[in-house]
Amino acid sequence: MTEKNMREMGQAAEELLKLRGPKYSMSNHEAEEKLRELEREESMERVYICSQYGSRGDKATNLELAKFFCMTVIEEGKIPICPHLFYAQVLNDDVKSQRAAGMRMGLELLKDCGELRIFTNISEGMKGEIRQARERGIPITIANMAVIYSEDQAAYAEEEIVKELREVLNG
Repeated sequence: MTEKNMREMGQAAEELLKLRGPKYSMSNHEAEEKLRELEREESMERVYICSQYGSRGDKATNLELAKFFCMTVIEEGKIPICPHLFYAQVLNDDVKSQRAAGMRMGLELLKDCGELRIFTNISEGMKGEIRQARERGIPITIANMAVIYSEDQAAYAEEEIVKELREVLNG
């Protein structure tokens, strides 16, 4: 974070504290120092949830699965980043320009993640996310399929995803 950003955040924090009243008042210097302390603290890792949304299967089912995938990441003490889960609430995936905007914003969020984790067979939209992760040097992993499927089904699902992933990365 740049010094300018720190100052701006400190000023914003000071304004917010003024609005809250004297109980919360803090000088600009104190606010900036508090922000520096927060920056020094170890942050939680962000995991990009790479799963199907609209191109394969039922969108409502895929959104419910995405919630489950997010919960598995939260249970690991990490922050799930799942753009299609929240952009689906405001953008229409059937409108080409809105889908493109959602995909672009998702790729912006990917930049801040320490991992891209694949949870489903790979769709066209997921291919772009995977390629972007590879270009940025973000580790690409496959979720533990045993959390979702029986042992036999999990092994098969993982084999299929590995095969598709190889095609994306080598093609």
